[in-house]
Amino acid sequence: MFSYLTPNTFIEILCFLFAIVCLTTDKNAVWRSMILYLLFTCIAEIAGIYFGRKTHNNNWIYNIFLVIEACFTNLMFVSLFNKYHKSKLMVIPGLALFAIFYVQGLMNHGFFVYNNFTYTFMSVLYVMYSLYYYYLLITDDRFINLKSSPEFWWTAGTLFFYFANTVCNLFDEKLEEVMVTSTRNLSYVIFAGLNIILYTCWSYSFICRKWQTKMLKIS
Repeated sequence: MFSYLTPNTFIEILCFLFAIVCLTTDKNAVWRSMILYLLFTCIAEIAGIYFGRKTHNNNWIYNIFLVIEACFTNLMFVSLFNKYHKSKLMVIPGLALFAIFYVQGLMNHGFFVYNNFTYTFMSVLYVMYSLYYYYLLITDDRFINLKSSPEFWWTAGTLFFYFANTVCNLFDEKLEEVMVTSTRNLSYVIFAGLNIILYTCWSYSFICRKWQTKMLKIS
C-alpha cells in the first residue's frame, strides 16, 4: 500500500482530508463539490499508478479524469464569476470547444493515448479564467482581505498550476532527458512541485472558507 504513497498522492489525499474537515457543512454546493472532485482525483492517481505498473498504459484513466477535471473546475469558475455577473454564457463556449477537441482527440488517437492537446487547451482556458477573475477582483470597490479570501487562494493555486504546467508541457521532451535521480527525471520533479503548490493553496482556501463560514454564523 505504501508503494502508492508518492508525493502526488500524499498531497492530494491531504488536500482531500482538508476538504472533508472544512467543507462538509458548507452551505455552498459548489464548494462542497470539491470534496467529491478531490476524491475522484485521489482514485484516478492511485488507479493510474496501479494500471501503469500492471499494464504499462494508464492513459485511459487520465482521459476519463480529464472530463471530471473540466466539469468541476468550470463549475467553480462559474461560482466565482457569479459574484460579479452571470457567467454561464462566458463558460459554455469554452466547455463546447473542450468537448469538440476531446472527441476529436479520441477519434484521431484512440482512448489509450493521452488527449494532450485537449489538456493544453483546458490549461490555457483556466489561466485566462483566473486572470479574468483577478481583473474582476482588482476592479471591485469592496474591501476584500486577500489573506483570508478562499476565492483568491483557490484561484492562485489554479493559475500557478495551469500556467506553469502549460509552459512545462512545451519543453516536456527536454525535461524528461534531464535525470535528477537514477529513477526520476526533471519533468517528474517539476510536476510534483506544481501539485504541491496547487493543493497547498487549495487546502488553505478550504481553511479560509471554513473560517469565513464560522464568522458569518457568529455575526
